[in-house]
Amino acid sequence: MDDQGLHLLFDRSPIGIYRSKADGTITYANEALARWLGYTVDELMKRNVQDDIELDPEIRRRRIASHFPGMTLDGFETRWKTKDGRVIDVELWGHVVQTDDGPSYDASVLDITERKRQRAELVDATQVLDQVVRQMTASYWLTDRDLRVVRTGGSLHDVLGVEPSAVLGRTVHEIQARAPTSIDLLPFYERALAGEIAKFDLEFREKHMTVIASPHRAASGEIIGVVASALDVTASRMLERRMVDAQRAEGLGVLAGGLAHDFNNLLVAVIGNAEVALREIPQGTPGRAEIETIRDTGLRAAELTHQLLTASGRGPAGTTRVYPAGVVDEIVRIVAPSMPPTIVVDTDVPASLALRGDPAQLRQVMLNLIANARDALTGRTSGHIAIRARTVALDGHVQPDDVLTPQTGAYVEIAVTDDGPGMSHEVRRHVFDPFFTTKEHGHGIGLAAVLGIVRAHDGGLRLITSESAGASFEILWPVAEAGRAPTPPPAAEARRIVLVVDDEDLVRDVVARMIEDLGYAAITARDGQTALELVATQPVDAVLVDMTMPRMSGADVIAALRTRLPNVPVVLCSGGGGYGRVGPADAYLPKPFRIEALERTLAKLLPS
Repeated sequence: MDDQGLHLLFDRSPIGIYRSKADGTITYANEALARWLGYTVDELMKRNVQDDIELDPEIRRRRIASHFPGMTLDGFETRWKTKDGRVIDVELWGHVVQTDDGPSYDASVLDITERKRQRAELVDATQVLDQVVRQMTASYWLTDRDLRVVRTGGSLHDVLGVEPSAVLGRTVHEIQARAPTSIDLLPFYERALAGEIAKFDLEFREKHMTVIASPHRAASGEIIGVVASALDVTASRMLERRMVDAQRAEGLGVLAGGLAHDFNNLLVAVIGNAEVALREIPQGTPGRAEIETIRDTGLRAAELTHQLLTASGRGPAGTTRVYPAGVVDEIVRIVAPSMPPTIVVDTDVPASLALRGDPAQLRQVMLNLIANARDALTGRTSGHIAIRARTVALDGHVQPDDVLTPQTGAYVEIAVTDDGPGMSHEVRRHVFDPFFTTKEHGHGIGLAAVLGIVRAHDGGLRLITSESAGASFEILWPVAEAGRAPTPPPAAEARRIVLVVDDEDLVRDVVARMIEDLGYAAITARDGQTALELVATQPVDAVLVDMTMPRMSGADVIAALRTRLPNVPVVLCSGGGGYGRVGPADAYLPKPFRIEALERTLAKLLPS
């Protein structure tokens, strides 16, 4: 091709082309280049590349000084300025040629301003996407068809503790061999390479992940790899487990409460008949010792049902103002003789803190928790138990470490923390189950009773633990209201006709006999409707009502009695606990009760 043909080719090229001397003087420029820069060709020929076109002339000076005359540039990026002052990004492809005037520089110029803008936007979008993924505690990675990771993003390091450099360039098989996971990943990736979307759950380094592996397709639709994303669902899975555990515990509580109720009704008949018989049989009479044995055995059985009710959270909860500082000091002194000398116990319980509850049950809770912490540290060369208390305000939202979430309100938080071996996830799940124990000689009732007592007090319980990281039990008790005075019992009249309302014939009959033996007159009703019909036709001075009855519950009967006989004292009797959930009654008798307890209750409500 001759020079005229070359000039025509260059002039019509859509790519900018020019020739310049070492000092930047332009000796040739085509139409495309002049148009980009806002000049005519004649105007551009009067300009200097170095002084008039380069945004930073020093960049070209250094380039020429370093490489001229043997300079070759392949894709060198720099910034130029146009006639109207705009700045554009360009890419230079050129080389030095020898001319009659000496060495010159021939270059093709690509305007890459739009490409760089799009690239920057893509980087920004990628960074935003990566930030969004991080906020979702998610990670993502791309592989090629050989399942070799070519890109990662998101919270790979923050959530899983994995550096991107540890997986980039490695195949999924290599990664899994270096860091085993709960399942084999390869089948899911192979499904993605085959065009499917594979979703699976994965456990890795104590994290629960939901992973989706999808085919990565090119613009042509060809599958060129796999794109996978993993969402950290550890917190939600733990909450789901807490809910399942809570439902299981609630089911156990319902079962225990039902068994205790029915068993206590039988014990009322056993203990009541035995005590009535003992009041009539003089000391030394043949057979009296056997009846005493029957009574004492019944009382021991009653203690067992009380433990079941406590563990199920259906035992009665006290409402006394209790200062936990004194209770904690007392329990620490009790446990001290059995505490190894290598264990240090540190307490910080303000003396002014007051909670609402039963002091005896608070003692039982603290005894179980402190003894549990002691047992966790026994056999170690050193150990530390910290007991802390403070007031907290809770919003009722479920927290990941909750075993029992309290309602919105103010609570006294008592934390018992040890630096022992901690618990695995599986042990933590079952540690509050009745009869579950990890101790060689344990009975598995202690922590179950703690949970039951806290539940009965409408409190909360958290357990923060992991293997090799100790354990912290946080008990949340309702704060005692300042200045609250006890409600005075309703006035009672000195009359002595007592109505017994119970659907169990054995219970109803023996309680009536006990009342008669104490010098009162007893009338009975087998259900709530019969009782209401009785009080409409004859006067009564007190009513004993069973809590659990068909058709009308004890609560319904009490409500109806309050409307018809507002001044008649009512005693609630229950073999299934839960007095704090039913009311209002003037007194409470947990089944089975002894005749002395019945005598004291009636004497208080019906004074002489």
